[in-house]
Formats: sequence, structure tokens, C-alpha cells
Amino acid sequence: MEKREIYTSIRKTIMIMVSYVLIAVAVSALVLTQTDLLILKVFGVLIDVVIAAAFVFTFRKMLNRQPLFVFDENGVTDYSKPDDVITLPWNQLVSVGLKAANSNDLMLNIVGYKTADQLGNITPEIRQQLAANDNKAYYALEVSGLWVARKDIRETFEWMKETIPALNGEIQFVDFEDPLAKLGKKF
Repeated sequence: MEKREIYTSIRKTIMIMVSYVLIAVAVSALVLTQTDLLILKVFGVLIDVVIAAAFVFTFRKMLNRQPLFVFDENGVTDYSKPDDVITLPWNQLVSVGLKAANSNDLMLNIVGYKTADQLGNITPEIRQQLAANDNKAYYALEVSGLWVARKDIRETFEWMKETIPALNGEIQFVDFEDPLAKLGKKF
């Protein structure tokens, strides 16, 4: 099986950083030219400091790109939260679907489960879920269109549709159908 990785989109990351700069400039221009109140100027500078920190964090994240998701012989592994890495084996996936995150972005939604013997730290919530779901704790892994290019999400979905049924024939695939695309078309 070919290994597939999903990374954050450089283009989207740069667009977010440009947005940070534009917001910081607008806030600075407003508080430094439109008010004489010291408290508002201090508040504006604090907002700019927070925006600058977000810019630096995003820039460092862009330079040190790590995969968000890895698809390999072990299954799908979610690295989006480094302190909570989750691997779902192929035979324990229930569904894979595309849905609209907003008017421009798609989101890949992967639902699977782990059994009690696959879990390390079982919290009371997970214990309750295991009892209610035949000893299965369900997980929903989502690849967000905010950070990942639509093309990469679509290609990964198509790759999964072609590859995964050989490993798990019971998995359901739900493709995104834009309801607005039907408007104006004759049926």
C-alpha cells in the first residue's frame, strides 16, 4: 500500500498570515489616529501583540511542516494534535465522507472505532461509551478545509474510495453533493 500524507497548504497558511498583518495594520491605524484615550491605545497595542504572536506561531508552523494525517498499512493516523495522536486501523473504519466546511472548503470526515483493549487511558466518558456501544469507542477524525487545500482533500477521498474497500468492504463512502449546483439545471 502506498503511504499518503496530508499537510497544511502553504498557500492557505500564507493567506492567513497576510490576514493577520492586515488586521494588525487596521487596528494600529484606528487606535493611533482615531482616539486620544490612552486605554484604547493600550488595548490596541495589546491586540497587535496577540496578532503578532499568532503570526509568529503560524509562520513557525509553516516552516516546520509536519503531516496532519498519514494513511499507511496501519490505517489512518491523526497527528493534528501532537499530544493526542490517534490511529484507526482500516478494518475498524465505519465511514468516510466529504462535507462542506463552509461555502469554499471541503472537510474529510473519517469515522472509526477502537475497542477497550486498544485504549490506554480509559476515562469515565470513554468507559460509558464502551458500555453503550458494544465495547467500541467511536472517533471522528476531520481534515479541515481551513488549513488543507480542497484538491488534496478531494484526492485523498478518491484514493480512499479506490484503496480501502479491499481492506474493509463494509466501509461507507459519502461524497459531497453541492445542493446549489443543481439550481438552474433541468432535471
